Amino acid sequence: MKSAPEPTDNLARLIGRDLLSVGRFPLFLLVLVLISALGVVLITHHSRQLIAEQEQLLIERDQLDIEWRNQILEENSLAEHSRIERLAEKDMEMKRPSRDNEVIVHE
Repeated sequence: MKSAPEPTDNLARLIGRDLLSVGRFPLFLLVLVLISALGVVLITHHSRQLIAEQEQLLIERDQLDIEWRNQILEENSLAEHSRIERLAEKDMEMKRPSRDNEVIVHE
């Protein structure tokens, strides 16, 4: 028969004695449960990091998409015929030929 625990025994000793008295198989299962719990915690942490990284990449993609659209608009505005004509007249001092200066070439 077991004797009543003495008040000087601490809780860790009592738990240790009880675990050793039940045998090796329950201890083995306890270790497996603890390893499994640690694995769940690590996988959950890794998954949360990947989700945060995915969110950052989606935000970056949206910013790049906006920048690309702005570049397309800028390209279209720079390629307008009226702008090109204005630059040709102003910077290169080009002018439309008059009817007298036109030369018609026939084949």
